[in-house]
Amino acid sequence: MFNVLKNHPKISLYLCAILIILIWLLAKEYSSSKPINSHQESFNTAKEKQLTLASKPVKKSKTSTNVEDQEDNINNIFYEKEAKARLIQISRSFANDITYPENSKPIRNLGELNKYTPNQSSASSRATDIKNPQSPRLSIKASKHQYFVGENIIADANIEGISSLQSVKVSGHLLQAGKIIANATIQRDKEKPTSYQLTFTNLTSAVVNHSNTLRLVAQFNIDQQQYEVGTAIRYTRSVAHINYVDEAFVNEAYLHIPIFINTTNIGYHLVSANLYDTKSKKPLVHLSEEKELLSQNDFIELKAHASALKAMGHEGPYELRDMLLTRMPSRPTYVTEYGLIEKKHYPVNGYPFSDYENIAYTDDATQERLDFLNQLGESP
Repeated sequence: MFNVLKNHPKISLYLCAILIILIWLLAKEYSSSKPINSHQESFNTAKEKQLTLASKPVKKSKTSTNVEDQEDNINNIFYEKEAKARLIQISRSFANDITYPENSKPIRNLGELNKYTPNQSSASSRATDIKNPQSPRLSIKASKHQYFVGENIIADANIEGISSLQSVKVSGHLLQAGKIIANATIQRDKEKPTSYQLTFTNLTSAVVNHSNTLRLVAQFNIDQQQYEVGTAIRYTRSVAHINYVDEAFVNEAYLHIPIFINTTNIGYHLVSANLYDTKSKKPLVHLSEEKELLSQNDFIELKAHASALKAMGHEGPYELRDMLLTRMPSRPTYVTEYGLIEKKHYPVNGYPFSDYENIAYTDDATQERLDFLNQLGESP
C-alpha cells in the first residue's frame, strides 16, 4: 500500500483531500448536534423549577423550535452540497489525469513545463537603499542551481534605476564558508548596458571537499559606494553521465527511448526529460523512468504513451530536453546524487501514429479510487 502511494504522489494528494473533506463534514455534523454546555443546562433547569413552583408550566415554543431545526437543516444541506461539489471537482481532475501513465504526461501549458523543468535557479534582488524602495535595484541569477565539477559557473547581474551620469563598476566573487575562492570574469551586455555576465572558470574538485553549497556574489560600485547581492548554488561531483541515446522504437502503445548510462555507483537511477517537437520546439510530453542499474554501463528506457503523443498532435521527429539524471538513495550511501547531462538536447526519431497499437491506458487501482470518488460525490 505504502509503495503504491510512494510511486503515485498525485493519488496520495487526492486521497488526502478526500480525508480532509470527510473530517470537515463530520466536524460540522458534530457541532450542529452538540448539546448546550452544562452551565446553561443547570440555569435552564433552575429556571424551569422556578416556573413550576409558580404553578404555571412553561411550554417551549414549537414555532421557535421549528425555525431552529429548519436553519440547521439548511446549513447541513449547504455544507453537504459544497463538499459534494468539491469531491466532483476532484474526481473530474483525477479522471483526466489517470488517462495517461504517471511516467508519460502531456505538457499543455507553461505552468506544467515549469513544473517539469529541473535544476532551475531563482533570482535574488535588493534595493540599494532598504528604506527607499524607489532606489536603484540590484539582482543576480545563476544559469542553473546545480553545477558539476569542471563546469563553468555563469550568472547574470543587473542594476535598474540608475542614471546615465552615474559611475558603475561590477565585480564578482564565489564564496565558500564566507571566504572568496574564485573571482569572476565580467562581460557587459552590449544591448543592455545595465546587465553584466559573471563567469567562473577553472574551478577544481578541491572546492567541494568541505561543502557543496557556494554563494555567488555580484559587487556593484556606484559612485564610490559599495553594494552587494548574492545567491546560493550547488557545486558537486557527478556520479554518472549519459553515454548516448539509442534509436527509439515502437512497442505496442509506447515509444521506447533507450538511454545508455555510465555510473560510478550502481543502484537505483532515475531519468526524466521533456519530449519536444524538433521543428516547432514545442514541449509535448514529460517522461520519467526509474530502474536499478546492476552494472556501471547500463540503460534505462523512457516510454512515451501513444495517447499522450496523440493528445499533443505530433508524430515526430522529437528532441529530449530538460533532462535530469538522479541516483536515488540506495545502498551503500543512501543519499541522493546526480549525473551530468553533457548535451542540451538529444534527437529522437518518431513514427506515424498508425504504427502504435490503439490501446487506451488503464490502471485498475486508480480506476477503483476514481469510482470511490464518484460514489462520494453522487451519494445522497
